[in-house]
Amino acid sequence: MTMELLQLKYFKTVAEMGKISDAAQALFISAPALSTSISRLEKELGVQLFDRTNNKIILNQQGQIFLRYVNQIFTNLNCAKTELRQSVMHQGQHVSIASVASTQWVDMITVFSQEYPHFSLLCTSVNRMELTNSGLSAQHSFLLAAEDDIPVFYAEKLESSFLFEDHPVVMVHPDHPIAQKESVDLHSLLNETIFLPMQDFPLYDHLVKLFEECGIPFPAGNAYSHLATQQMAAKGLGVAFATQHTARTPSLSLRYMPIQNNYKPWISRLYWRKNHAFTKDELIFKEFIENYYRALM
Repeated sequence: MTMELLQLKYFKTVAEMGKISDAAQALFISAPALSTSISRLEKELGVQLFDRTNNKIILNQQGQIFLRYVNQIFTNLNCAKTELRQSVMHQGQHVSIASVASTQWVDMITVFSQEYPHFSLLCTSVNRMELTNSGLSAQHSFLLAAEDDIPVFYAEKLESSFLFEDHPVVMVHPDHPIAQKESVDLHSLLNETIFLPMQDFPLYDHLVKLFEECGIPFPAGNAYSHLATQQMAAKGLGVAFATQHTARTPSLSLRYMPIQNNYKPWISRLYWRKNHAFTKDELIFKEFIENYYRALM
């Protein structure tokens, strides 16, 4: 027997509803037929997916693992349907990309959209956990990320091209004493009010590693979005962090101060799957983004 999508849909519905009779009613099939389908699936996989108690059927540890992959299958199918509809609507050039730390790519994407107004550029934000658990979604041709954002085991499945080298900077109000210096020693920030990025932001992980490399205790502080930390630093309420690349746009209310401590720069790359056969549209985007960042060096 070969696993079928309908069978996976049955499993997913039972897992979510927790009762064969309710799931059968929702699926418009008989309860015995649904129960038989689940039993056949378990036999094919060689594991029990549910613990059965009285009239309830409860997902066990193995079932939870399998459900994660089944959800991924249906998510990818929905993405495929969406992309197909968009392709029909636009009837033109189309590229789908994913990015980590999406704020870093705004300028590039804006310029690309200006130069290629008829391009349908589908941009999706992903986080490290998604890359670790699922990798790059099948709907995406490219991934924009820093080297440290890619799990080592997954990086082996990808090819990439260098885009730019990024550095941490400190954001302060122009009247702050730090703003009068040429650069900032991280040790000098320990007595400052610090606004940190949220923990699911890549910058947070980069900062943790940066302080660790410099042998400095990681500062305690409240966590906010990038926009919120910018605004608080601009009001003189404390200091915050950004990257040199995101700080390229001049600001009258902020100074971006380089860090003088020794550290390893953050390398950002354009990633794609090994042996990927590029479409004409993908090659246009790839050439554009590589030339864009080469011109900024």
